Amino acid sequence: MTDPAPAAGAPGGSWLELTVTPGAGRSGGPRGALLLCDPPQGHSRAAEACAQLTAAHGDVRAVPRRDAVCPLLYAPVAVRAHGQWDGRPVDYRETFANRCELEAATGAVFALDD
Repeated sequence: MTDPAPAAGAPGGSWLELTVTPGAGRSGGPRGALLLCDPPQGHSRAAEACAQLTAAHGDVRAVPRRDAVCPLLYAPVAVRAHGQWDGRPVDYRETFANRCELEAATGAVFALDD
C-alpha cells in the first residue's frame, strides 16, 4: 500500500478528507471537507476536531467517546476520513445509526453541518 497523495491544496504532514453521507432515503447528499490543523480549518469546529485528533494521535477510533443519550432512531450516516496524520496513512470508515451516535463516537471530527 502506498501513502495517499495529498488532496489539491493540502500541504504535507497532517490532513484528512472528511465525508459524511446520509443513508438511503435521507434528504441531502454527501458533505465533504478538507481538515487541516495548522492552522485549524475545514469546518466550523476545526479547532476542536484538530485538538481531539492530536490527543488521539490521528486515530479517529481513539477519540474519547462522550456520554450521550441518543434516540433509538435509525437514520444511518456513513463517514470516511482519508488522508495522513504525522506522515501515517489514515483510512477510517464507519456507519452510525444516527448523527447523535456519530458525534458521541467521533466528537467534532465530522461536524461538517455546524
